[in-house]
Amino acid sequence: MPMLRTSSEAFPASKKVLSDIPYVLRVEFGHLAHETTKIVGKPIACHKCNGFLLSVDQIQEDPKVGKHFVCSFCGTLNVIEGEVIVAGDDTDFVVNPPPDTSTDTEAIAIGGRSFLGLIDVSGSMAGANLAAVKRSLNTSIDSLSANAPDTMFGLIEFESSVIARNLENGNPVELPRNSFASLRDIMDSTKKLLDQVKLVGVGKNRDRLKKHVQALRDQGGTALGPAVGMAYVIAKHRNVGRVVLLTDGLANEGIGALEGYQVTPASKYYEDLGKMFMELGTAVDVVGIASGAGMELQTLGLLPEATGGQMYYVTPNELDRSLSELAGASLLGRDVEVRLITPPGVKVKDVSGVSRAVVDQLKKRGESKIGVVGEDHELYFEVEPEKEIKTPEVPIQVQVSYTDEEGARRVRAVTTKLRVAKKEEEIMETLDPTVGATFVTQKAGEESFRGDREKGRERIASFRKALKTKAKAAPASVQAMLDKTDNVLNNEEAEIVRQEEMLAEAPEAAPSGAADEAFTGSLAQMKRSSKKLFDDEKEA
Repeated sequence: MPMLRTSSEAFPASKKVLSDIPYVLRVEFGHLAHETTKIVGKPIACHKCNGFLLSVDQIQEDPKVGKHFVCSFCGTLNVIEGEVIVAGDDTDFVVNPPPDTSTDTEAIAIGGRSFLGLIDVSGSMAGANLAAVKRSLNTSIDSLSANAPDTMFGLIEFESSVIARNLENGNPVELPRNSFASLRDIMDSTKKLLDQVKLVGVGKNRDRLKKHVQALRDQGGTALGPAVGMAYVIAKHRNVGRVVLLTDGLANEGIGALEGYQVTPASKYYEDLGKMFMELGTAVDVVGIASGAGMELQTLGLLPEATGGQMYYVTPNELDRSLSELAGASLLGRDVEVRLITPPGVKVKDVSGVSRAVVDQLKKRGESKIGVVGEDHELYFEVEPEKEIKTPEVPIQVQVSYTDEEGARRVRAVTTKLRVAKKEEEIMETLDPTVGATFVTQKAGEESFRGDREKGRERIASFRKALKTKAKAAPASVQAMLDKTDNVLNNEEAEIVRQEEMLAEAPEAAPSGAADEAFTGSLAQMKRSSKKLFDDEKEA
């Protein structure tokens, strides 16, 4: 499966062609795990649009201009100086080598291979919940020790107090309570404590880490907001790639509290922190443990939404599976930036698979930082012609800049050329409806997560109707895929109905478990990959 996949091998010459079905490009980040042509060095880029030089055939010599090329995307003339490096159709450029690992790395995670647990030990966690957390954390430690022993492990526990651990000696490192009301104060206080906060490698410290986990005790309230603020500073200065928050209750102390009056609204606090974690290239996962009471996961979900993390709503018995998935999930790229290069006259209409803020950036500029990506992470661009396209082909290039697991900075460039179609039948000949279906599902999930489930349902229903209309004239091979796609979309429509029914039963004025489950489902739908959608349908 290529990294860049399109709705069809043909692109509509105007908006009138295939007007009621979005034309979509899929970027599969799982492709970063597969080897392709690798070049050490920087590609030659157009000074206007940043499109890369594709082939030596583009290079021309002129007595006045010298060695130069005309950009395949925007037509700009570019003078070439220095070594000629071409991008081809699929190339991975190593622009900065990984850091030297011969020095002491026992406190810093090389390439972000790390697991910082943010553990709720408030009074509500007493009994089965805390016992399940301990069991699941110890299982994850065993798994990491066996399969990824160089992973750095860190621990923050919170109740009315917030305590990070020096895992070399077990000493508590407490965040002063007088800093809880302000993120700036939390950050300043944490910076002063950093020398005492130690992450350790799982492989060499498995038994020690399990003892620390076993010593966790429940007590007090839930200072979740200050704990997340402390985690941000540690993540920044220890190069942490993944923060995993486990909680079963409503944040109720310090900034970010989800009850009572707050100078900084909780939604703004977690949304802003989500953007900050995203800029670091750190994924934040939220695991909500069902306890009957609500956790307001719609608000806490702003952290995984912004950072590319996951959110789970589980019973204590289901905790093992969610934590093992997170512990075993590799981050293929951190500090990821995406740029889409298209010729004039082809614009980005919409984007899915990332947070709302990133969607707006990509629509406006065609480029944005998106945080972290893993095996199942997919990004979708809906593109359309602004006016009638006269050329026979449309070149499209996706550039993914990222830091790999070894800490090297790389750029993956993938280019395709689509023939321009003036008739709908030409597009239908090679239509892949799974691309558009996954985009529509993700957009519906985004709308549901933001509270507009009716709009999400209507989006799916409208797309299904359009596909059924097109199916009549589609080739037999495409019709089979259209039937499969309709089954998948029917299930996704039913998922939104299920969420609506749960919310209808939930109290409107207070957090509830039903609302938490509904919004967890919406966020999962917003991040649903084509593999998850269509493999699940096949298994069913």
